Amino acid sequence: MKILQVRSVLSDMGPGTQPLSIAMELRRRGHEVSFATSGGVYAREVIKAGFKVHIVPTMAHDRRDPLSTLRTLRAVGGIVASEEIDVIHGHNAAATFLAYWGARLRGCKVHAVNSVRGLEQRPDYLWRNYIYRILPGQILTVANITQRELVAIGVNPGRISVTNNGYDPLRFDRERTDPMRIRKEFGLEGKRIIGCVGAMVRRPPSKGQHILVQAFKQIADRFPDLHLVLVGDGEGRPDVESEVQSLSLQKRVTLTGRRFDTPDFFASFDVYSLPSIEGEIFPNSIVEAMALGVPWVGSDIAGLKELTANGEAGIVVPISNVEALAKALAMLLADEALRQKMGARALAEARERFTISSVVDRIFTAYLLGGGTES
Repeated sequence: MKILQVRSVLSDMGPGTQPLSIAMELRRRGHEVSFATSGGVYAREVIKAGFKVHIVPTMAHDRRDPLSTLRTLRAVGGIVASEEIDVIHGHNAAATFLAYWGARLRGCKVHAVNSVRGLEQRPDYLWRNYIYRILPGQILTVANITQRELVAIGVNPGRISVTNNGYDPLRFDRERTDPMRIRKEFGLEGKRIIGCVGAMVRRPPSKGQHILVQAFKQIADRFPDLHLVLVGDGEGRPDVESEVQSLSLQKRVTLTGRRFDTPDFFASFDVYSLPSIEGEIFPNSIVEAMALGVPWVGSDIAGLKELTANGEAGIVVPISNVEALAKALAMLLADEALRQKMGARALAEARERFTISSVVDRIFTAYLLGGGTES
């Protein structure tokens, strides 16, 4: 089967990185996968992995005008026709819609699926969610909560499958990682580390790195050997840096910038934390931390509770509640036996539910069902 994955931009966030994991698993199964996107920092990682990436500049979020739309329809339709694509797998609704109808205008009959990682929650923009009622093909959601939200706005339940996000066991395998390399690079030998991996998008960052810095301050004196490592970059980084400086934590907080060697980082963490404040559904980074046996603390937002294994693998706390976050982190740091127990449970849960192989099994079923608007 020939599959074209489409996304407006390939970023270093979960929605940008998950298509590569899916593509690699599909390739292992003998399928041909290519990409269409406007670009993005993660595009070079996709190319490095050996996949063809078609750059279509008019697919960008800031090019949504009538002329750009026509150009995108023509460009992506041409890609589908020339590569004889069987399935269009979109990773945002606009890209899926344009790719599918671009193909149909070329006379190509293709199946379409779209991965939904969250719906618009801002009151003034809720109208955007209604595109899913007319989106062609099958809809894949990464969390049960998103499935319920889609049904609530009128999407046919028969068109929706819950597939989750998945991790690649060949990358996220503790036996293949080198956590000491990370510790040596940043001078953290012998330290206990709280880690966070995520783009610092928006201001303040929606993944809550500034909240994590505040919680770290509350427990820093109790754990003199503790260090905080923040992996990622983006427009919200100045806010995080300002928080670190205002709390005089420069010697105990490391901001690494954007990195793609994340398995080694996860393996170096004693506790993982992602205290997102908005825009989160089912974070890849938590799944990847679990795959390396790391217990975690996150916000009680969207689908994160679905990742806790009933509280045995991870802990959720109220959004933006610095005191609750600090308390949960301190509880894990003070009890090594508890960390080991929760880490082992996290690993078992990841292996049972979230390998990319099991996720692609569910996705591939949707490929076979995803034929057009009537699906």
